[in-house]
Amino acid sequence: MNVYVVVVVFLALLGFLALKPWLKVLVAFIVMSNCFDLAPQIVYGKLVWDYGALLLLIAAGQLMFQRKTAVVGKRTAVLYLLAAFTIWLVFSLVYSLVIYGYPVGDTLKTSRYWIIGYLSIFIFLRLYMVDGEALNKIVRWLYVITYVLLIVAVIQLVTGYQWLFGLFQPYAGTIRYLPIFLPVVLLLTWVIMARFLAGEKVKIHAFVYGGLALVVTALTYTRGIYIAVILTFLLMVTLLALGKRIKASKTSVFGFVAVILVVGLVSGGLADRVIGRVASGLDILFSDKAASSKVDVDTFTGRLKLVQERFSMVSKHNPVVGYGFLHENNIPHSMLNKMEYGSIDYSPEMVEKYKYGTPYKLTLYSADIAWGNLVLVSGFVGFFIFLAFIVVFVLSFRGWRYSSSPDYYLRLAFYLQTITLLLLMFNGNTFTYHIQFPAFMLAGYVYLSMVKSDTAETAKVLQSRKESYPCLRKSRS
Repeated sequence: MNVYVVVVVFLALLGFLALKPWLKVLVAFIVMSNCFDLAPQIVYGKLVWDYGALLLLIAAGQLMFQRKTAVVGKRTAVLYLLAAFTIWLVFSLVYSLVIYGYPVGDTLKTSRYWIIGYLSIFIFLRLYMVDGEALNKIVRWLYVITYVLLIVAVIQLVTGYQWLFGLFQPYAGTIRYLPIFLPVVLLLTWVIMARFLAGEKVKIHAFVYGGLALVVTALTYTRGIYIAVILTFLLMVTLLALGKRIKASKTSVFGFVAVILVVGLVSGGLADRVIGRVASGLDILFSDKAASSKVDVDTFTGRLKLVQERFSMVSKHNPVVGYGFLHENNIPHSMLNKMEYGSIDYSPEMVEKYKYGTPYKLTLYSADIAWGNLVLVSGFVGFFIFLAFIVVFVLSFRGWRYSSSPDYYLRLAFYLQTITLLLLMFNGNTFTYHIQFPAFMLAGYVYLSMVKSDTAETAKVLQSRKESYPCLRKSRS
């Protein structure tokens, strides 16, 4: 790193310190997320996530000394269970260092994703309690930023030229792109779709945003994402119907447009790959013998066997704590040799070795399914705490009992996107890597579940939100 880079970094840090708390947290969140694919994963030998995590901790330090302004009710059971799980992760770290005697540096490297990731839930919450308008501002800016990025993503998919970092690779004669900021895009899309189906006024630019989001989601060519989004959409319709908010006329229009769109894409041959991926995914889930091809390989069965193997390993080693935060570099060869399932190690050093004929190496932690990672680092105790959180969270939404609040649809969207991310634990390492995304969703949901709307101060904040969200405005009667 030369002197010019040091000067730029120093000035950037000074600029960051001068920002308002909500903007600090927003910048940290985006940087942790590889700058929303505007930066590679590694810069100057360090993960971009680490730079963002440092910025988030700096913002958290400032927030600790600020007075709360938002009026909130009782803490929810969801929040207590998340706190219990975070405390258990800290215990697992201590156990790994003191009892297992793992190397300090490697152990801290492994644990930082988890502990800082889950602590970020409480950092976001603290921000919202300190600044009642922070959530409003962050959502508004995320809408604008992701709007621009969605346009760029579509352009690069049409031209075949990569503009954004992230997964961008050939697939069956076309290009697939999986944006890291997709969870934020889906969150805002749930708001738009829910408001439309409920008969609320939706601006034209919000419709365009939703269309761009659906196109980019379709062109990920990822079966797990398709299935998770479809199931979440059905859940959204169910919740709106239970709340007697859904409008039959709007649903008919939505269904008609969707049918016309699908028929048009199919007749033009543009949707063949997408429909094929959805069909193969459903085959894998519901058929005893799923069809497999070079393009649509059954990887789900292997994922389930991987989880089964990790559970077996933990039950034999230490059912309470599991393996703790064991770094990949410290795994004994005898343990590696016994593993039959795992993700391929594509670290830079191993990729170089593969060029010279070195056999592929399996990793202990998987990028393909999160449940195995969960039980490895936290044992059965942590696993069951997490399961308890899921059960309580799923049952916590009582949207049909709430009065019409300007935050209803945003709270619903946070709930739906958290469900989507939970479903994606079967298809990736959600909730075990880049935890800032589920943390953001959970913090928003918990905060909107606790905020009191019966006080003058909070009512004023809620009233201001009616015209604040670019895609969440209510209709005027």
